[in-house]
Amino acid sequence: MSTSVHIDRVKGEYKEFDTIKVAQKLGLRFIRNGPSDERIFRCPICGDSTQHPNKGHLYINAKSGKFRCQRCYEEGNAITLWAKFHRINNKTAYMQLCDNVEAGPAPTRPSPAPTPAADINEKNGTYNQFLKVLSLNQEHKNDLLRRGFTELQISNNLYKSIPQDSKFRWKVTRYLTEKGFTLEGVPGFFTRNGKFGTFWDFVNPPGYLIPVRDVHGRIQALQIKVDDGKYIWFSSHGMPNGTTSNAPAHYTGGKGRVWVTEGPLKADVASTFLSAPFIGVPGIGSWKEADTILESLGGKELIVAFDSDYRTNPNVAKALRDFITNLKSKGYLPQNATWPASYGKGIDDALLKLHKKEISSITLMIEGVPVTIKKTVTTTVSVG
Repeated sequence: MSTSVHIDRVKGEYKEFDTIKVAQKLGLRFIRNGPSDERIFRCPICGDSTQHPNKGHLYINAKSGKFRCQRCYEEGNAITLWAKFHRINNKTAYMQLCDNVEAGPAPTRPSPAPTPAADINEKNGTYNQFLKVLSLNQEHKNDLLRRGFTELQISNNLYKSIPQDSKFRWKVTRYLTEKGFTLEGVPGFFTRNGKFGTFWDFVNPPGYLIPVRDVHGRIQALQIKVDDGKYIWFSSHGMPNGTTSNAPAHYTGGKGRVWVTEGPLKADVASTFLSAPFIGVPGIGSWKEADTILESLGGKELIVAFDSDYRTNPNVAKALRDFITNLKSKGYLPQNATWPASYGKGIDDALLKLHKKEISSITLMIEGVPVTIKKTVTTTVSVG
């Protein structure tokens, strides 16, 4: 099947255009072949990432002819691609393609000035109300259940699916603004220009949202578990009236000695199984984000439980060493937790095996001391 898009009847005829050929005619830079029938180009609508000139986010499906930018989330077909490139309406774009008009230069798109982040209490209020009006689809719920959460925990943690329908997103943002919640300065929200003026929207890669909380339990940001398996931030950096998330660390809350691991969702899972407080740093190289939380908590003892691939990945091993060194230099008493690779890559994987009773117990080595964890009605920990 060719890369074509079916166009509405014009003058009694149907006309089809090949989206990839249109992209080539526009002079879009081809980056590489993507998964399945996807072809990846630099996006002319948002200008794509200036920091990574050899990467592209515009995905064109070679069978359906549909495109979608994974950065600005614009989507459409051959006609809308031509229209958005030249900033004209679809009817004019269609006629130009019919007349085989040569592509003009891409209009200059100055980068929008960054919008300062809203106050943490404003972000928390907006995010809480935002998540309450969204729902969680069955596919995403199943993924969370597979990780070991109960339905009640999923509900309490406010994991929600990102709506793909543009009209519903418009209703959500209108509801929030009418209720007095601020969207300006809240990462993930940005403005678009429509027929009737400017309106608010939010980024919408297919996936579900993970609240990222501070030491007071306030939602300071959202992370997205994308359906393709990646984790990205709910950020509108580089978009009109958009704001960066700044990728903060997540704190689960709880009592006892603090654990540190990679990622907000992993921290939520591990905290649920151990009934212990966890800090989820945004990435292996972003351990400095944990400093603010540790300073607020005040304690000195903590357990570091980074993924077990530090044994084979030198970058992970270096980040782990740097983190431990940094903690000790500030007077903390970090203890590094390790476990056999057979338990799984992450601490959440190991605890999930125990939760599912695939193993009867887990023995972690914490600074050379064996710690056996047994999952019963409540998790018990015994040393020795």
